[in-house]
Amino acid sequence: MGMTSVYEVNELFFKNWSNNMAYILGFTCADGCVYKTSLSWDLSDKYESNKKLLEDFRTILSSNYPIYKRKNSFRLRLSNKKLTNSIKELGVIPNKKKILEFPEVPDEYLRHFIRGFLDGDGWVCVRQRKCGRKEICVGFSNGSFAFMEKLSNLLDYKLNLTSNNLRRRDKITERGIKTTVYQLEYYSKSAYNLLCFLYKGISESDLFLGRKFEKYLEAEKAFKRYSLKNRLWRDVEDRFNKEMVDILSDLIFDEGLSGIQIAKRLGIHSSSVYRWLVKTGLKKDNSRCFEYDKSGIAEA
Repeated sequence: MGMTSVYEVNELFFKNWSNNMAYILGFTCADGCVYKTSLSWDLSDKYESNKKLLEDFRTILSSNYPIYKRKNSFRLRLSNKKLTNSIKELGVIPNKKKILEFPEVPDEYLRHFIRGFLDGDGWVCVRQRKCGRKEICVGFSNGSFAFMEKLSNLLDYKLNLTSNNLRRRDKITERGIKTTVYQLEYYSKSAYNLLCFLYKGISESDLFLGRKFEKYLEAEKAFKRYSLKNRLWRDVEDRFNKEMVDILSDLIFDEGLSGIQIAKRLGIHSSSVYRWLVKTGLKKDNSRCFEYDKSGIAEA
C-alpha cells in the first residue's frame, strides 16, 4: 500500500487487469484527470449516484482518501506517484483530451472498459417518435478522434455495429471557448445489442453508474415492446396489463382454454394465437394440434 500522510491507496491497482480495473480505466479515459502525481474524478453533484460511484472507486482502490463536496461537484483525488505512473503507462496522461489513445485492453475486459467510458462520457436515452413508437439511442463523445475511431472499429468487429456515424461536433463552451468533440451514436437494434454487451449479466460486484443502468433497463423494455412486438400484441398486453407469456399461460393452465377459445377471449384470429404461443416459448411449432402438460400446451 502506498501512503501519503494519513491516506492510503492500492498503488498497484492499474498493474493487474480485472473487471473493475478496466471499468475505472475506461471511466478515467472519459471523465478523469491525471496531473503530476495525482489522479482525480470530479463529478456533478446533481446526482447522488455520482457520489455513490466515487465511494465505490475508493473502496475498490483500498483507499481512505476523502470525497470532497465542492461548489457544484463531488471530488475524489488520489495522490500517489506509483498509481499515476501506472495509469500513464496505459495511455491516460495529463492533458489527454485531444491526444488520448485507446489502451490495449484484454478482450475479456473490453465490455467493462467500454461501460466505464460510456458511464463517464456517453448517454443512453429513449426517444418518443412522432409515430408514437419509442426509439433507443446509445452514444459516446470524446475530444480524441483516434480514440473514437478505434472504439467504432472495435464495436463493429465485436458486435457488427457498422455505424459510419463518427462525426465531428464544434461547440462553444459557457466561457465562450470553441472546442471540438467526436461523437458516435447507435440506434434501435444496434443500440440494444450494444447495451446487452455492456450491461447484461454483470454482477453486483461489477461497477456501473446507477442512473445509466436504470436507463439501460428502460431502453431494454422499450426495444422489446416496440421492435419485437407488433401493435396487436402490444394492444393485448395493454388491455390485460401483463406480459403476453403470462396472459397465455393463465388462459391455458388456469382456465384450460383451447387455442380457438383463447382467440375469442382476446378478440384476435386463432392463427395469431398459435404464432404467439411459439414466440413466447409455450409451444414448439404453430400447428393447431399439440400435447398438453405443464411445460407445454393443451390440445386445441
